Amino acid sequence: MYRTPRPACDCNCSIHRGLPRSVYDAAGCQCLTSCASQPMTLLAPQIKGALFLDRDTTLWFVPTLQPEHWDWRCATPVTDGHPIADADTLVSTLLAEVDARLRAFTHCL
Repeated sequence: MYRTPRPACDCNCSIHRGLPRSVYDAAGCQCLTSCASQPMTLLAPQIKGALFLDRDTTLWFVPTLQPEHWDWRCATPVTDGHPIADADTLVSTLLAEVDARLRAFTHCL
């Protein structure tokens, strides 16, 4: 399967800006919920956080501290043993599908 390279992080965080983002729990990170290096993000107030796909389509969870502020130190991939691990396959598949369909749609814009 051909994978288009993800662009570099476009947020104002001094740690990631301009780099392909691959670390989400770096100390001092001030990234927004999403940036150009993340394919798709789902804000999930029901679980007090956000779910997002990383560049390799691994599902991650980042807790919210307050609106628009995220506890990146506690960002974790959703793997076996994670409280929402049962939803991992479904959520990752849906987010990846939405990302792919939106990319296909951009030629119309």
